[in-house]
Amino acid sequence: MGPSGINDRAQQQLTQLSKKMGAKNASVFLSVLGRDKQFINAIETPLGQELLKDAVEHSEECVSLYLQEKDKPEDRARLQAYLAIIKKWQTIINRYEKNREKFKNLTS
Repeated sequence: MGPSGINDRAQQQLTQLSKKMGAKNASVFLSVLGRDKQFINAIETPLGQELLKDAVEHSEECVSLYLQEKDKPEDRARLQAYLAIIKKWQTIINRYEKNREKFKNLTS
């Protein structure tokens, strides 16, 4: 399939999406999907993987201190911060996967 075939298919998908969701909702939906895809692309890079690994390792360190009863209030605060970051990233990943599946279903 050449470039015009890809463009034709994309246009068909956008038309289907717009008919099923309405133009404004389709625009918002595609905006969220695109923004989340950028996040997915970033987290899949070596740097993104290192950032995620670092957040998990620091969380595990805080939990370990807590379990050994050697933690301080700042360790608990740090744990809460890392868990909030991990939860936010997971929410974005889950939303992207859900919306990607929805896009496939609406445009196939």
